[in-house]
Amino acid sequence: MTTLSHEQTPASSLLTERLELAEMTAAEVDALIVGVRCTDWAADFPQGVDEDAAQQYFQSGLLGPRAGTFGARMMRERDGTVIGTIGFLGPPVDGAVEVSYNVAPSRQGLGYATEAVIALSRFALAQPGVDCVTAYTDETNEASVSLLLTAGFMPVESSGPELAFVLHSEAQLPDGED
Repeated sequence: MTTLSHEQTPASSLLTERLELAEMTAAEVDALIVGVRCTDWAADFPQGVDEDAAQQYFQSGLLGPRAGTFGARMMRERDGTVIGTIGFLGPPVDGAVEVSYNVAPSRQGLGYATEAVIALSRFALAQPGVDCVTAYTDETNEASVSLLLTAGFMPVESSGPELAFVLHSEAQLPDGED
């Protein structure tokens, strides 16, 4: 199996207490799409959903500098280990952006996804043209439902099979999260 080391971290990273949310580099996107492991990835990263997301981001032009504010990001522990992906599914549409996320199984249940969703939502709500952040999850994904409620998202009616959640303001976010 071929391995790659990650490129220099982009300047547009978001930092939390334990994480860095860095824009995906071209090498990381390529590695996810073709199934080549990078040396700084957790042993159980990526999952199929990460590979699918990279393909979707690539096809939608949501990677690298062209993606701007609303692109895909790698979720890294502060030691540089990649443990998941997070990002928006495109620029705002009617004032709303949709967030999507996934964390490697070895890091689930530790609050990393919640921390990342809160940070990225706070960032999104500070951007011009963004009035709310939305998220969708399967009704059987209790961990994701709990994450979204903990992060301040409110359930809303959905026209599809998934549960829908929305965050309208920073005031909905938990206190003390950065």
